Amino acid sequence: MTEAPVARLASVHLHYGKTPALIDITLELPAGCMVGLIGPDGVGKSSLLSLLAGARAVQQGQVQVLDGDMASTAHRNSVCPRIAYMPQGLGKNLYPTLSVEENLQFFGRLFGHNAGERRRRIDSLTRSTGLQAFLPRPAGKLSGGMKQKLGLCCALIHDPDLLILDEPTTGVDPLSRRQFWDLIDGIRSDRPGMSVVVATAYMEEADRFDWLVAMDAGRILAQGTPAELRARTGTDTLEAAFIALLPEAQRHDHHAIHVPPLVETTRPEIAIEAQGLSMRFGDFLAVDRVNFRIRRGEIFGFLGSNGCGKSTTMKMLTGLLPATEGQALLFGNQVNPKDIETRRRVGYMSQAFSLYGELTVQQNLVLHARLFQVAEAEIPERVDAMVQRFNLREVMNSLPESLPLGIRQRLSLAVAMVHKPELLILDEPTSGVDPVARDM
Repeated sequence: MTEAPVARLASVHLHYGKTPALIDITLELPAGCMVGLIGPDGVGKSSLLSLLAGARAVQQGQVQVLDGDMASTAHRNSVCPRIAYMPQGLGKNLYPTLSVEENLQFFGRLFGHNAGERRRRIDSLTRSTGLQAFLPRPAGKLSGGMKQKLGLCCALIHDPDLLILDEPTTGVDPLSRRQFWDLIDGIRSDRPGMSVVVATAYMEEADRFDWLVAMDAGRILAQGTPAELRARTGTDTLEAAFIALLPEAQRHDHHAIHVPPLVETTRPEIAIEAQGLSMRFGDFLAVDRVNFRIRRGEIFGFLGSNGCGKSTTMKMLTGLLPATEGQALLFGNQVNPKDIETRRRVGYMSQAFSLYGELTVQQNLVLHARLFQVAEAEIPERVDAMVQRFNLREVMNSLPESLPLGIRQRLSLAVAMVHKPELLILDEPTSGVDPVARDM
């Protein structure tokens, strides 16, 4: 790699208050390559990317990007138009009340494109991502996968030299993830000098990158090509290599997941039944006459692409959305949003982060226990059980939005289970979670 690196970091330290986020990071990222940051949640990947993008101030050490010092205001002002930054979170760089078309027009104007050039770029990007049919739809009404595709289109509308993607395919189905990376490959073919830096929790994605940086606890564990990391750890897959690189304390309890088969009975009890369940949003048919029965004790999975109706069906089952046609039965009773006794038997973890951002982890757990009418004397014990089970002790006084994605997912699951539900409905619970945390 004789070309000058796209970025250099020398002895970089970053703290949030007294909490270290990055510790003595010294690193060179090769130019013109696809570079992947891999590691558990909360190890500093997002912090590192935000420094590269100029979105966070350099506290200690030196960060050079595109041949200049990011601590220099003049360099940041000159270089940031050459950088595209897509932050972590579904549609975080979008305006939810604006349509797909309006978001893209807005970003095109920001980067100085005239009306004709904006039209050309918008049509090209939306055709390649399958978004052209959704140009009039508000961004906030898109599925998770489509929000990510739109976020990428907005990031790419100005032909950046450096594309920074923080967990870009979290919440995106496998087919859409493949299409997403095929789109990136096509753009790189047209612009071979463009560098891409990505944080990802999906090891099958990272395996296709040119260079990888494995991180833990704000430090760099290893770097090299995927083949070099596999050879170094003596493993056959990148996922196994990633786990082997982690400190012993984080992987000693890890084991392969085994789900025992459901025990068959002659007269199984039905927990959920959908009868001709349909849902329309205006002229759009989101769910079309769905029928199924789920037995007590059964693990039942919805498989399908983003926007195919999985989340909408789950919301109808919980009473969050009234069905346009048909009915849903929970434990033999028709779903009724006002029937708290039936609702108390269900725990629901939504795809979107839906906790109270102004409340701490502990306050969220206590509030949800009270909402589901857990006896006041039992709440401390229930909260403590969830904190222990989901390893939340160190973040009890933190606000949810300050937590890494994987820890937020654990908190969401703890909240869904705090009232001991008989039925658990999970909408994309492990999207963007690293392999060890996912298996746990």
